[in-house]
Amino acid sequence: MKSHGKGGFTLIELIVVIAILGMLIGIAAPKLMSFLGSGQLERCRSNMVALMKDGMEYEKDMANRRTLPVSGMPDDEETEYADESEGWWISLSGNASAPDKAGMPVRVPARYHCPCDTRADVGESEMFDSSTKSVSYVSWTDDSDDPETPNSCIKVDKVKHLGDLPWLSDGVPQAGQSVRDVASFRKLVPASSWERHNDTLVVGYSNCSTVKAFKVDEDENAEKLFKRIAPALADKATPKGKKRKK
Repeated sequence: MKSHGKGGFTLIELIVVIAILGMLIGIAAPKLMSFLGSGQLERCRSNMVALMKDGMEYEKDMANRRTLPVSGMPDDEETEYADESEGWWISLSGNASAPDKAGMPVRVPARYHCPCDTRADVGESEMFDSSTKSVSYVSWTDDSDDPETPNSCIKVDKVKHLGDLPWLSDGVPQAGQSVRDVASFRKLVPASSWERHNDTLVVGYSNCSTVKAFKVDEDENAEKLFKRIAPALADKATPKGKKRKK
């Protein structure tokens, strides 16, 4: 009898193996991406929780005014080296991270940067130079401190809907600007903000104790998302005598 020698895989066997591997990868890839995305989202939520604590400390320090800082709030004349009106983080970071010279950036803790924000590489250090590109969160306001001044700080003791009024959220900061209506929402919180972690937007509210993650629907436009995130601002923007369409 003729014995068969040990040979390699046949072409058909290789094709079958490759096809099976392709199917397994196709099944596993979405779950893996979802798992990785959930981890990144949790890191971002942790950042926001920490920033809410910073907000509570800031409010205690400003006991005589009871305010939360926003981008565009009036500059404090006592601030020698940094213009507080440029960004909320300049006020919130405190004197500990103030620059030594005029014109130098304020350094802020790592929690001010979302790990999924690729606009700037801040490295793995505990502190980084803040800017509109390196800071990953934007401020919101209802102009409660001064209705005549756009982007005025949030006067906590004048706001009855702190649990419905966002203070910080994922976004793309611009110097001196805060979210106050749908138009500014489109500008400061573009789609790239929630695409950072699987179409989910992280929002911290003005009571400094509420942090929510909003899953953005595929067909959801900016106006609908704005109303869902900030119902108090949406109601405020509705002209008196007119009812919003349901």
